[in-house]
Amino acid sequence: MLVKKERIPLLHMILVGLLPSFIKIMVYRLRGYKIDKSVSVAFGAVVIGKKVSIGSFSKVGMFTIIRADEIAIGRHVTIGSMSVMDTGKIFIDDDARVNEQVYVGGMKTPESEIRLGKRTIVMQMSYLNPTLPIHVGDDSGIGGHCLLFTHASWNSMLDGFPVKFAPIKIGRKVWLPWRVFIMPGAEIGDEVVIAANSLVNGIIPRNTLAAGSPAKVIRENFPQKPDNKERDNMVNHILGEFCRYLVYNAYQADLSSALHGVVLKIAGKKNAKIHYVSSADKFVVSGSEDVYVLLNGNNDDLKSLLKRGAGMAVTLSENVRAGSNDAGEELLRFFSRYGVRFGRID
Repeated sequence: MLVKKERIPLLHMILVGLLPSFIKIMVYRLRGYKIDKSVSVAFGAVVIGKKVSIGSFSKVGMFTIIRADEIAIGRHVTIGSMSVMDTGKIFIDDDARVNEQVYVGGMKTPESEIRLGKRTIVMQMSYLNPTLPIHVGDDSGIGGHCLLFTHASWNSMLDGFPVKFAPIKIGRKVWLPWRVFIMPGAEIGDEVVIAANSLVNGIIPRNTLAAGSPAKVIRENFPQKPDNKERDNMVNHILGEFCRYLVYNAYQADLSSALHGVVLKIAGKKNAKIHYVSSADKFVVSGSEDVYVLLNGNNDDLKSLLKRGAGMAVTLSENVRAGSNDAGEELLRFFSRYGVRFGRID
């Protein structure tokens, strides 16, 4: 055979993978990898590439293999344990997450590439085959047991059987629930939901709900956007559930109405307040453990709150965040249960 295929990089895993994370990162930096601060590559995990960059606060789980000619992992990315990503090029943007036991690989070509946008997720036991490029837009989710194939072949093309090689393109804010099969050449527009156990073969237009095998559009102009009052009621519901969640986890938490909004007081190792308000202008910021959630606001509002001493601030109208503290990170993780995710301005 002219081309040798190394399925598992055993030697690299033994010589480098078993090292403690901080020593492993030192070794990788000596090899020319660009690795920012607070990056963790767990026991048994390896990153193998000719051109590699990893952003700050990113984590690679135990016994995970990441191998490609070019690897670019953004900030705050999490890749779970015992996953394999082995293809030509790997690009993973900020705040993305690949869960445990995900396999990305298969037949390689010069075009082989996987690209995951900001705040995307690939859930456990999914198989992605980027023989040709797979591109997934920001804020999209791939559920568990999903299958994405960019090539379909077995029986001989010379005997008339179908053979297809084509890239897959998934837009922004797309949700593939568990057990969705994406065929070569599929294109899914922005803000689309595909029903579980569907097979996508072709083009699904944006803002639709599709289901079936093959998947067909069953609802257009999807979803219907709620008005400001409905959004306000939803946020109050989420905050109420978050308060119950904290109490369940042995924190003292109390949700009460205030003059300009709602305040959630949290008592524990660190006392904190979460202020849900309509505007950033009318408040005296009390401390770095406080979090401000604005129903309507922009980047300048968030920067203003941080300058005045807030630990963290987010706006729901723009879905962006600034700063960080324990209470705020826990709140945003809880918001993600409801599909609400936030980009970073810092």
